[in-house]
Amino acid sequence: MSSITLDEAALFAALAMVLLTGFSLVDNAALLKEAPALVLLGSAVPSIVWAGFFFLVYKSVSRSPSTARAAAWITLFFAVFLEAVVVCIRLQQSVSYWTPFGNALSISGWLLRIGWTVFLISFALAPDESRTGKIALVLAILSGPSALSTVYNAWNIWIGLLFGDIPMHAYWRALITPAIRIVYWVSQILFLYTAWGNPEARRSAEASFTRLTP
Repeated sequence: MSSITLDEAALFAALAMVLLTGFSLVDNAALLKEAPALVLLGSAVPSIVWAGFFFLVYKSVSRSPSTARAAAWITLFFAVFLEAVVVCIRLQQSVSYWTPFGNALSISGWLLRIGWTVFLISFALAPDESRTGKIALVLAILSGPSALSTVYNAWNIWIGLLFGDIPMHAYWRALITPAIRIVYWVSQILFLYTAWGNPEARRSAEASFTRLTP
């Protein structure tokens, strides 16, 4: 993975978030009629904001660092904080639907929210510093259990497809749903890995900041 640049990983993450946005709207179509604000503000809107963040990192991190920094602040408030507030509201109203960080009682989800908060702040202040890379590494490690759990659940479902009697209408949940979730987690970890350990991306960012320094 050392040959993958931060730009490429960010583009992959952006595409994964677009895919996740479409998935959340389709998968929660029934809930959209009952609680449209919760579904949109707690799932679709944060996913769109995340997609915008990764796309702007892809376009701007080595060309216009100030744009990538601004995108990090916007994502912090309109994706991480907004999603966290809606998750707490959902707990009070007993509205249940899947999001990457889980419900309000998920410890791993809150660790990831806190981790992304710290990373986005550090990225907004100094994306090229080693501190930001170290935070990205810790966050990638924290994402590991959720990714492995998603793969494990998908494996069990796919084994059920081979040896069980699954009706045709269940294929969306048996194949498409776990595949999209796996792509999401792979893109997240890949982005964080390149933010930590890709020397080419770091040199590019350093060069950009050097040119901008008076």
